[in-house]
Amino acid sequence: MEVSRSGYYKYLKKEHENKIDPDFAMIAKVRQIHSETRGSYGSRRMSGQLRDDGYDVGRYRARSLMKKAGVSVKCRKKFKRTTDSNHKLPVAPNLLDRWFKVERPNAVWCADITYLWTLQGWLYLAVVIDLYSRKIVGWAYEQSLSC
Repeated sequence: MEVSRSGYYKYLKKEHENKIDPDFAMIAKVRQIHSETRGSYGSRRMSGQLRDDGYDVGRYRARSLMKKAGVSVKCRKKFKRTTDSNHKLPVAPNLLDRWFKVERPNAVWCADITYLWTLQGWLYLAVVIDLYSRKIVGWAYEQSLSC
């Protein structure tokens, strides 16, 4: 078996026990905090929360515990400005003045534009609805807003 005699007897004398990771409780706590905060805590806030819970943990220790627990912080999405209201272009008058109760069909139509992420990239969807019946009168989509 290619094991020396002294190595074999040393192995027999050594106490064999299943060693439990001393960080087991803290790793469980890290996973709990991670799920409660929906993955938003990094190592600094994690260490602060662990300290509040009675564990003496610094930020680097919290980082290694997070690594052992297999959790990481979610990256924040960058803010994307979709509307620029600061312009000198003419603005349509507000004829409805938030009065959305219409007495007859096809008297008032409203429209809106939104954007959707697809596997081919962003698509811009424009929808027109009749305010009386709340049904869609028409819709169109394009890959850019400048059509």
